[in-house]
Amino acid sequence: MIKVGVLIPRSAQSELFSEESRNRLESMADVVWNEEDRQLGEEEAAGLLRDCEVSVGSWRTAIPTKTILDRCPALKLWEHAAGSVKHFFTEELRGRQLVIASCAPAIAKTVAEMVLGEMIIGLRRILPNALLNRHELKPKISNKLHLAQAVVGVIGASQVGRQVLGVLAPFRPRILLYDPYITREAAARLGAEKVDSLTELCAACDVITLHTPKTEETYHLLGEKEFRAMKDDAVFINTSRGDCIDEQALIRELEKGRLFAFLDVSSPEPALLDNPIRHLPNAVYTSHLAGGPSHHIGRQVVEDIEAYLRGEKPKMPVDWDILARMA
Repeated sequence: MIKVGVLIPRSAQSELFSEESRNRLESMADVVWNEEDRQLGEEEAAGLLRDCEVSVGSWRTAIPTKTILDRCPALKLWEHAAGSVKHFFTEELRGRQLVIASCAPAIAKTVAEMVLGEMIIGLRRILPNALLNRHELKPKISNKLHLAQAVVGVIGASQVGRQVLGVLAPFRPRILLYDPYITREAAARLGAEKVDSLTELCAACDVITLHTPKTEETYHLLGEKEFRAMKDDAVFINTSRGDCIDEQALIRELEKGRLFAFLDVSSPEPALLDNPIRHLPNAVYTSHLAGGPSHHIGRQVVEDIEAYLRGEKPKMPVDWDILARMA
């Protein structure tokens, strides 16, 4: 039986692992759980991981440093029960026979769930109607849409973008996809039509959702030209990163009353208290609620370790070659 070390503090373990996932993990491995209700320092983490083949970390836990890897030569898989692992990839890691696995696919499920809800709420004009209902007996909303009537724009065939495409499938809207790294054939298999022009997508869609990583290439990917191209009453959703849009350009269009925006991120984050996205009636600003801990993550951790035991790859192994396109 392999030995698995879980670095996650005790109070956070239940946020990630359901009782079922915890039992499954303990049935297949000798599991050493962090019994402290705090993050372990580098030396403590190395002690917990001694003789372990698998390490399970998460947000703010120790990462595979030279000290830990030198003291824990049995490690073969580092399972990150969170998203980005870019910060793992220092020169100290190069050449090591250690598989790094991200649980970004699990996080993508919770993000897609929130995006779907915001699409429905936005297209049905539920929030504007609720505001009118405070003052009118039976206000009508003439511009509401069902998803099946809508043209949906998805920007980025990332883990989240693909999950969003999946949850949209039963509603059968027309979906346009912008992603320079995907072929038309691959987009079609995901149920979308690939478009090469971001402005074209923005002009054609009733709801647009952004799912690109934060990279130099995606900085202010959506700016004045794209926001001005959006049709009146379009719904814009950003659960990606604040720096992927020109926030001031979006605010200028929101101040005209043309668009409705759901913004789970901002630049900077959190948004300053006087930022218009906090106060405009046609903007909903939330506190990075889309992702975060969930039992989907613990389930993926268990499935990845089961795959490792079968000699297979985890769901999302990460290596040096794909870092540039990742969040």
